[in-house]
Amino acid sequence: MKAKPGTWWRLAALFGLSAAWLLLLCSTALAHARLVESYPDDGGTLAESPEQIQLLFSEPVEAEFNPLEVYDQGGGRVDEEDARVSPNNAKLLVADLGGLSEGSYTVEWRVASADGHPVSGAYEFVVDTSTADASEGAGEPIEPIERAAEQEGTRSVWGTNQVAVLGLLLVGILALAGLVVLRRRDGTL
Repeated sequence: MKAKPGTWWRLAALFGLSAAWLLLLCSTALAHARLVESYPDDGGTLAESPEQIQLLFSEPVEAEFNPLEVYDQGGGRVDEEDARVSPNNAKLLVADLGGLSEGSYTVEWRVASADGHPVSGAYEFVVDTSTADASEGAGEPIEPIERAAEQEGTRSVWGTNQVAVLGLLLVGILALAGLVVLRRRDGTL
């Protein structure tokens, strides 16, 4: 059976509109996350050991496989190996620290952007108890500090790719509905 002259045009238009709609919904997922703020600040000096490392990104991030590690000047790992995305803010990566002695520390991080693209970086800060000021360029915690044990069981069920998955499902449903409508018009259904 031959299709009507405008059938393929309508189907192509439906597909094009669906694809444009999906791209508009996922536009925020197309950019890569970038580090916006950190605690302690890059190059900051603290008069006392911080309880946590906090990294704020420009978009929600996925944190898997040791996304944040802190090393002392001798190369020993000093974080509590509990890095996680904050349950209160999907853009905030946190890791608890034990008591740090005087010295310089390196923070290394690696997370996945909302689009799945990995981004990484590193910076340093110093703990110097002889500093007269409470902290020099160290900044303030981005979020009140909560330990990992206090946050257990509050993780989100959905990942950051939920919009893309839902969009693809909707495009599939729209394409199927368009096909059904076209076949009904042609009398083949």
